[in-house]
Amino acid sequence: MKKALIFLFIGLMSHNLKAEVTLPEFKKLVGFFHAEFDQELRAKNSIMLINNPPNPASPDFWWNMPQRHASYSGYLSPEGQITHYLFLFGGYAAIKGMNVEGVAMTLCHELGHGIGGMPLKDSGEKIRASVEGQADYFAARYCIKRMLKYFPAKGPVQALDHFVEVRCKESFKSLPEIEMCLRAFNVLEMERLYFRTQPEEETETFYDRPETSVAQEISLDPYFYPSPQCRLDTMVNGILGKERPLCWWKP
Repeated sequence: MKKALIFLFIGLMSHNLKAEVTLPEFKKLVGFFHAEFDQELRAKNSIMLINNPPNPASPDFWWNMPQRHASYSGYLSPEGQITHYLFLFGGYAAIKGMNVEGVAMTLCHELGHGIGGMPLKDSGEKIRASVEGQADYFAARYCIKRMLKYFPAKGPVQALDHFVEVRCKESFKSLPEIEMCLRAFNVLEMERLYFRTQPEEETETFYDRPETSVAQEISLDPYFYPSPQCRLDTMVNGILGKERPLCWWKP
């Protein structure tokens, strides 16, 4: 059962670049995630395992996978404990230009599938994951801001552009909140990088050109992904503390 869940969300996309984020950096990041979330998860009778290997003799099994891929699966034990499995393949860390904060955002997204809340995918599994849009929203609104404290800013925080600066100052009043907003937008550049480097759907996304489509209902299809622009809009709204966008969300 566990192995079936582990492989549930795996899709293969070839990638052979040298890692931009190193294995020691990744392991340090994993430690930060455990430091931030383990106590909270234990209080809910659950645990989190990141890149748990199928064979203890190969602890870096998933890191050695060359695909640009990350995934989540949940497992409910007979005793009622939930295990949140988060996976990030080494090929994702090897995307040219990727940094450790971007990897943190992706792990936030995968964790969001487990603890991000409603709406949930209609997967038929005992542990139903949050839909992709909700995982994006959880990652941007709640998780990445908690994780960035483990990566102190190096010098003054600069806005990506005037549009981002204005949006952050409109949404937040205190300097620490504005700086955290600007830092979170900097992390979103890694999401935009990922969208641009998908071999099957290279897509440019924009902060100031939101998706205009309106969803008639929330898709609970376990294989449904909003468009890259809609996903970026979701993360932008999350950072700014606004409601989820209507391109996938229906109140």
